[in-house]
Amino acid sequence: MATSSISAATSSAFSAATSNLTNSTTNTTNTDSTTNKSGLTKATDASIKNNLGKYTGVTLDVIDQLIEADPLSTRKTGDEDLIKSLNEQTTAWKNISSSLSDLKTALNYLKDDDQYYTKATSSSNQNVATISASTSSGIGSYSIKVSQLATSMKISGGIPSALGTADADSSQKLNITGALNLTSNVGTATLNINGSQNINDIATAINKLTVTVKDDKGNDVVKSLGITATVVANHLILRSVATGKDNTISVSSTDGTADSLGLGSQAHSVAGQDAAYSIDGYDLTSSSNTITNAINGATITLTGLSTKEADGTLADTTLNVTHDTAYLEAAVENFVNRYNATMKYLNDYTKIDTSTDDLDKKQNGVLEDDSAASRLKSELSRLAISLGVDTDSKTGQKIDTGITSSKLGISVDRDGIMSIDTEKLTKAIDNGNGIETIKNFFYNTTGRISKEEHGYVTGFLETIKAYNEPDYVKNTKGIINDKLEMYSKQIKDLNSDVTDLETRLATKRESLINQYSAVDAAMEKAEAMLKQIDDWFKTDDNNK
Repeated sequence: MATSSISAATSSAFSAATSNLTNSTTNTTNTDSTTNKSGLTKATDASIKNNLGKYTGVTLDVIDQLIEADPLSTRKTGDEDLIKSLNEQTTAWKNISSSLSDLKTALNYLKDDDQYYTKATSSSNQNVATISASTSSGIGSYSIKVSQLATSMKISGGIPSALGTADADSSQKLNITGALNLTSNVGTATLNINGSQNINDIATAINKLTVTVKDDKGNDVVKSLGITATVVANHLILRSVATGKDNTISVSSTDGTADSLGLGSQAHSVAGQDAAYSIDGYDLTSSSNTITNAINGATITLTGLSTKEADGTLADTTLNVTHDTAYLEAAVENFVNRYNATMKYLNDYTKIDTSTDDLDKKQNGVLEDDSAASRLKSELSRLAISLGVDTDSKTGQKIDTGITSSKLGISVDRDGIMSIDTEKLTKAIDNGNGIETIKNFFYNTTGRISKEEHGYVTGFLETIKAYNEPDYVKNTKGIINDKLEMYSKQIKDLNSDVTDLETRLATKRESLINQYSAVDAAMEKAEAMLKQIDDWFKTDDNNK
């Protein structure tokens, strides 16, 4: 009778524990995760692990396996894999966008006249003359002879009476008070002198003189007077900044100040002179040694006089102006490099691995299924081998520059990678194709009022615009920016879902730990009860 009661008690305790487990599991499944969040942390796992599963065999590792096999975990893993994929696609498109921006910059260089018309110059004798040229300068060689350089007018003053000698201390005060009037081709300025100044102070003050004049638009502009002053052996030496016989300077005063400074009757002046030279036999003069009006678009600087030949004639100096093809070659090479950088990204990102049929082992590009990436790759490859021939939208006629990309040394392989034969490009420039023809191949415009753009670069720029820039007519931010915005929203939503799933899984894990811990505790209690009853029976038997 007693034995039967013990069995019933044990069974009752176990049934109660398992009943609690069943009810707890049901409640966890139906509980809103926003109101039941796990309070467990990994810090408590160690203590739980020592006791959990002592009777049920359900350890913490088993519970973690149950959680891992839970459909919520499968869904969370799927979300995380998708987030990873979207992040990789985001990075890929950002790299492509940046590369397209670099390509656009390189293409715009090929629209710039400076890349085609920059000139290289040289002089056979830089001690006589040098030359620089703008993009508008003509090509050619010019013979120049220089018989006279342009000089500026100079006024050499006497020693101020206060100093007396050339070796007197120039730092002593002159004790002169008055006004000095100085005039140049710029205008007239008055210098007020006080008794505390020395001769060096006065020279410094002259160098700082300015005048206010009207510019071409009638606005007041402050300019330097254009007179420089130096002190040589206690003599004031004045020079006109501007050279030439017509650029004169003068000094005067009404109170004897000029005489006191040695710039009155004691001074003597040397007039400036014009430069005298000849170019290709034409005799010319210039008020300046920097000549901008002799050769169109070129600046000649006279640096010295020509030497005389044995027969008494002046020796020729040859000035050369040629096309500087280095700029164009560098611009084309830069375009090729930027294009290839973009194509390398596209090739890598759209790659389909054919080395294996095992889908798990395939290493495809992150944009393998992206039609926009494949379309961009195909479009750039097509444009790379185009002939630079365009159609005039008004007349419908082809605009043929008479040259092709291959004639300029540009070639494209089967992967869309471009290469440039610089020797072929140089020969195309030198062998009669002409800079103008090559420029028109890359870029040209038609129409006076509404200019239409044509040429090799325009197709690339239109494609880049579609991918990288907003289209206000279609109300889009550009293909790439639209994609990035879409990815960002998807990633945000998925991250929110993952956070929710993590909370629900943590709650479920805590519930399972509590449930199985309760069973273990109930069974431990039952075991203790059985031991106690068994001990009681043994004591009872011994007392009989």
